[in-house]
Amino acid sequence: MSGTQGNALKAVCSVYVPVRNPLKSAQWWQRNFGLEYAVPYNAAEDQAILKLSDGQWLHLVETVGAIDNQFPNKAGYEMFRLTFEVRQIEVLHDHLKKNDVRIEELQDRDSCGINFVFYDPDGNKFDVNECVNVHRTSEEVQKVKAHLFNLVR
Repeated sequence: MSGTQGNALKAVCSVYVPVRNPLKSAQWWQRNFGLEYAVPYNAAEDQAILKLSDGQWLHLVETVGAIDNQFPNKAGYEMFRLTFEVRQIEVLHDHLKKNDVRIEELQDRDSCGINFVFYDPDGNKFDVNECVNVHRTSEEVQKVKAHLFNLVR
């Protein structure tokens, strides 16, 4: 790239997710994650646009095609395309379980934090992460891990 030095990409501003029904999908994201509309819903646009807490847009785009938001890695594990950063992962995990959202087992990824995978109603796979060691005291980290992983203290 002439005229540009260093990394020219600043951030991801929008993510596009294939869905069958944008309005129903938007309601699901609102109910489970508290997302708000970035722009008013317009059925004629065949998408709903929600806003994450840091301002990025989540486009829920109606499709009649295959929904293939994941892909197998070399080892055959079905990969998600993105990881959401969260705070209070234990609160979100409990909330999603209570709301019968399909989730996978929690993973303690040591210095990378705590993660778990969830699926939207259309089967799109997503990952969430909290770098608990960065955002919490060591005592808080132990309490979170005890809560999430049912550790005996």
